[in-house]
Amino acid sequence: MTDINKAVDSAVERVIQDFQRYPGCYFTEEDVRWQLMKEIDNSLLTLDAKYAQLKNGIQISLVHGEYPTPFRCSMKGRSFNLKPKDSDVNRGHFDIAVLNPEAVAQCEFEVVRSQYYRRFLDLLKQEKLPLPFLDCVIEIKLYRDLAHPNRTESAKQQAEYAIQAVQKVDATLKANEYYDDPFAKRGIVLLFDNSDLVFNDDAKLARVEVARNQFEERLQEYAAQNLHPDTLSCIWITQQRGKVLLLPPKLEN
Repeated sequence: MTDINKAVDSAVERVIQDFQRYPGCYFTEEDVRWQLMKEIDNSLLTLDAKYAQLKNGIQISLVHGEYPTPFRCSMKGRSFNLKPKDSDVNRGHFDIAVLNPEAVAQCEFEVVRSQYYRRFLDLLKQEKLPLPFLDCVIEIKLYRDLAHPNRTESAKQQAEYAIQAVQKVDATLKANEYYDDPFAKRGIVLLFDNSDLVFNDDAKLARVEVARNQFEERLQEYAAQNLHPDTLSCIWITQQRGKVLLLPPKLEN
């Protein structure tokens, strides 16, 4: 395991532990993302690996939020669809991206920030963009009301948003029409769940656990029916159930 992998993994573990101890501190996905980006930055700083130098001498941070995907995609509803290069559909974004320092060292600032897609896409087409370009991509979901009566979507339907995130990360880890080699070394989908905090009686809390069973059932069903690279992991975190690894699936003995 590389130093960057260790830094990311230790940061993820710290945020998971903090969430399990203080789930009420997290109101939104942005709260989780801010905390995780801070922890990854701190881990990399300890290793003297927070920054990278680009081809034109500019120094940048390796960790970025809302980094654009290298492909066009549709995230309408609860589905993910990779779109053709010549489509007029926009790109998506990753909640957190950790750049590969060896790759970005060969590029200029305009390429690395990936703001102007035409040039970025041309480099991909010409196989002039060093791959894997990202060390890690992270998608975050915060489930606040799996069983709330005001929620119109069932727990199983809400699980589709987690599957949508898994599929987006999966497209980054596999060859496709945009690139012949993986764009990222690995991907992590983190599903934080503090649905129980809005209830304070046993009957309603029991409803939360029923919803969680349905949520997990749908995700386990998806994991059993779909193959993903072992560089993709999906973790579900609650205070009551701890940390549940949904992907990669456990192998039968």
